[in-house]
Amino acid sequence: MLLLLPGVALLLPSPYLDGPLGRLIAGRVANQVSCPDDSGPAPQITIRGSHLVRQALRRRLTEVGLVQPDTTVGGVSHATVVATMRDVTQPAPDTVHVGGIEATITTPFANMSAPPDGSRPTFGRASNGLLTVQVTAPAKAVRNVRSTLFFKLNVTGETLHATPRQLQVFGKTISADQVASVTGGVRSQKLPALPDGMNYKSVTPRSDGLHVALGGVATTAFAKLPARVDGQHVTYSAKRGRLAISTAKDIPLLGAVPLTIFTAPTVEGNTLKLVPRKVRVLGGDYSPHGLIGGTVLSLMKRASLSRALPALPSGVRYRGASVDAGGLKVSLGGVTVKPYSELPATDEEGRATRYGARSGLMTVTVRGNSRPAPIVLYAKPAITGSTLDLVPRQIRMFGVLFPARNVLAQVTAGATTYPLPPLPAGLAYGAVDVQPDGLRLHLSGEDATLSKGMLGWAGC
Repeated sequence: MLLLLPGVALLLPSPYLDGPLGRLIAGRVANQVSCPDDSGPAPQITIRGSHLVRQALRRRLTEVGLVQPDTTVGGVSHATVVATMRDVTQPAPDTVHVGGIEATITTPFANMSAPPDGSRPTFGRASNGLLTVQVTAPAKAVRNVRSTLFFKLNVTGETLHATPRQLQVFGKTISADQVASVTGGVRSQKLPALPDGMNYKSVTPRSDGLHVALGGVATTAFAKLPARVDGQHVTYSAKRGRLAISTAKDIPLLGAVPLTIFTAPTVEGNTLKLVPRKVRVLGGDYSPHGLIGGTVLSLMKRASLSRALPALPSGVRYRGASVDAGGLKVSLGGVTVKPYSELPATDEEGRATRYGARSGLMTVTVRGNSRPAPIVLYAKPAITGSTLDLVPRQIRMFGVLFPARNVLAQVTAGATTYPLPPLPAGLAYGAVDVQPDGLRLHLSGEDATLSKGMLGWAGC
């Protein structure tokens, strides 16, 4: 490369030779660093230092600058190599020795090699200068992710509404509004129908299950009460808070005598009782404990003045009874508990589901994800030996940044290391810069011997 005609060099003054001589040397350097079948752009060579004639006569170049755009380095195409070589000599054909070298290899994100696991990440640069690696984790990679969704419960009529409020995942609690694509919208479920007059008041999650508050007044119109009692036709009405039962009763020696029994409705357990308070017969009112009132009542079966009420859920009881013009009214209320064990054991995706309560909200915890999950890793690249290490510092999932250690404790990560091309003896990789459009790898060394085609760092 450096062998020139010494005679020519001695015949012409040095300033006149620097230009042509520099171009001649640059051409030979370009030929040395390129492979014969290299179809890419020719390298741009700059011979630096003064007195090129003296450098040529000594066959030792002080400093050589090199720029090789759009070349292939270690299988990565469209890379750019920029190098500064000092104390350059040619000890043998197709061999260059350098006393020192500093170089950079810039690889466009679009041309970075895929990792060994076969995934196809998309690389970029974040506003804070970190490298971003966008990948889609397969469902099996996130099968150990545990997430808890918090719901606010409310009841409208006989419909229960569950509104997402928060999502807890990877040690962070996030507002549901931030991750609406994950939490979804309001879930509504029809509750079991209740008897007329009974209403759902509220549903409150507790540690032992859902506490369902019920209440209301069940009204039975007079027309719905039994039309015959003890074989006698009867009618009903409300008189000053009493249920008046009117009929005509056969009384010895008197025949069919009209009478009205005024009763006070009461509740004992699950039994409605009509307690007689007054008997009206033959134009007079009599105490049920007197001779006439007691005689009239003795003609009726006591069981006719009571009836069993429908069984209520545990925790709910009948509270009392009354009567007005609308009919016979029975009030009830209480709280029944639906244990979480009675709720569905799996969600709509077949994942095991665990329920609970916290701060007045219902919690639903599941593990895993049946769908692939987009992930963005934020890494500070570093080189160890001949390996590019992209261990992430942060990871974005569901549009939220998490500490990488929290995510990687539950997510099976893909490859984060990339093998780099081996370097000739005397050279070593250094720092890594994240550029707007690619990664820039620094390398340097001393007393290194480079073979022909050194831009590929493996020779031709």
